[in-house]
Parts: sequence; C-alpha cells; structure tokens
Amino acid sequence: MIEVELRAKIRELMAAGVLPKDPPPTKQPAPTSTPGNRRSRILVGGTLHEPCTICSEPGPQVQYFYLTGQIVSVHAACDALWQQERT
Repeated sequence: MIEVELRAKIRELMAAGVLPKDPPPTKQPAPTSTPGNRRSRILVGGTLHEPCTICSEPGPQVQYFYLTGQIVSVHAACDALWQQERT
C-alpha cells in the first residue's frame, strides 16, 4: 500500500474502533509473567507472528497491549503513520 492508502486505512480503522485513537497508557512497566495482568505495555523488537493491524502484511515489529485487552501489532512505518493520524 502507498502512504495515502495507509492513512485512509488508519482513519477507517480508528473510526471502527480497531485502532484506538489514544496510545496505551505507559506509566510503569508491566511484568509479562503475571497471570491476568491488565496493565498496558508495549513490546518492541523482533518480527511478530501476527499480521500488521494496519496493512495486513506479515512481520510487524511493535505490539501495543491496551488495558481493555486489545492488542495492536504494527510495522514501525505503519506505527509512525498511525501516530501522525492520531494527532
């Protein structure tokens, strides 16, 4: 997808609630080994197994975990566009 298409897709996904309009709150790090952990966190690095929430291509590098249980997996480039569209 080209940038214009990605931006349109991001706006569409935010309107549908698939992409939150706000970044996850990250006031303190959340341990990953705690069962039932409901704090938000961000995982960065490595290639993830899920497709990108925005472009649906494989290999996103960032995952956002929201308090609601929602998980957003994105490529770094898609994430940058999402951050721009949120503002």
